[in-house]
Amino acid sequence: LVRAREAVVSNASAWDTEGLLPRHLKGGERAPEGDSSSSSWQKERADFAKCPSFMHLHAGIDASKLPGLGKETEMHHIYVEDWSKGITAPQNCVLVSIPSVIDPSLAPEGKHVIHAYTPGNEPYEVWRGLSRSSKEYKALKEERSRVLWKAVGLALQVDNPQDLVDVQMVGTPLTHERFLRRKFGTYGPALRADTGQTLPGVKTSIENLLCTGDSTFPGIGLPAVAASGMLAANSLTTVSNHLELLDKLYAR
Repeated sequence: LVRAREAVVSNASAWDTEGLLPRHLKGGERAPEGDSSSSSWQKERADFAKCPSFMHLHAGIDASKLPGLGKETEMHHIYVEDWSKGITAPQNCVLVSIPSVIDPSLAPEGKHVIHAYTPGNEPYEVWRGLSRSSKEYKALKEERSRVLWKAVGLALQVDNPQDLVDVQMVGTPLTHERFLRRKFGTYGPALRADTGQTLPGVKTSIENLLCTGDSTFPGIGLPAVAASGMLAANSLTTVSNHLELLDKLYAR
């Protein structure tokens, strides 16, 4: 049992953090006798639509078999099957990244590492209730990852990219739900710019509980999530402490 002396910072999503709270702190129930704390968590932090989930492909390939030995391969690619459907349509948009193109140290000599994913357009409902050890799950995993391989093939300019594979790992909404602890494997909160909705800040209505991550302002994405972590740190310490730490960093 770990007891916090100053505060608790949760970097889980608002929905997953809600599942860790006592019932009366979620809103709608009276606190136990002697507990004066109260919260409107559901309205304050969890009352947002969820983005769908995503499919992921991580692969290591033999670059020596690529056209031109892979020397003309570019790093970033976006594949859209049908522009008229929009990029949020299931299986309609895939992003492909090959970072070893600009940093060869990320892969063994003569190899490339690849990351491809569907950016928040994979419905969780397709996967709901499946056991990750079942034949049905494995078959669906193969079926729903075909669009990833199609996009990778176009990026690499080859017909059968799987023939080049040394290692591959495919992630599904259930993968994200379990290993990333994302409720429904969600990509994050779905806020429309035209509604005026904004994400809550790091401080919550529960005393000494702070939140960071993609369901906290400024939102989804590594830079934004890192920023929310900085905001949480800023709220827990003084400016003089920040300056002292910066001095120590500069001195290294």
